[in-house]
Amino acid sequence: MAASRHSVIAARALLACSVLLLTGCGAAHDAILSGAETRTSIELSAKERERMRGGMRLYLECIEGITEALGENSMAGVGRNAKRCGMDMVEDVSLADVMTLPPEFLALSLDTHQKFDGLAHEAAERGTKSSALKQLGAILANCTACHAAYRLAP
Repeated sequence: MAASRHSVIAARALLACSVLLLTGCGAAHDAILSGAETRTSIELSAKERERMRGGMRLYLECIEGITEALGENSMAGVGRNAKRCGMDMVEDVSLADVMTLPPEFLALSLDTHQKFDGLAHEAAERGTKSSALKQLGAILANCTACHAAYRLAP
């Protein structure tokens, strides 16, 4: 059992590193190391900031669940976890809140939710582990791009 858990952890780490390398986040990393902040600052109220951070934590929880499900060859688990972060997640977001965000940020956010829905649909249609991993890589590329381009103002 412990060896299986270590294999899942190693697979997660490898996937995360691969995505980071493949998405070209080197420039963002170099900017951080040089001290130059190049990301667009997003100004939100404390309540909105916590809501957004909660959403990002949910992304991570779902990605963890998807990865575990893939390790267990459970496409049903992949679908369940992916659906949690799909477009249903933004149903109760007010238009007033949306209008304060940069349009490019919104486009990336909506694309990410749609990608989660696409992965959930693929899993329900008996998609393959390989295609699920590719879709998960695309989701993580969006996360990386967003974090490289934007930051929440303190």
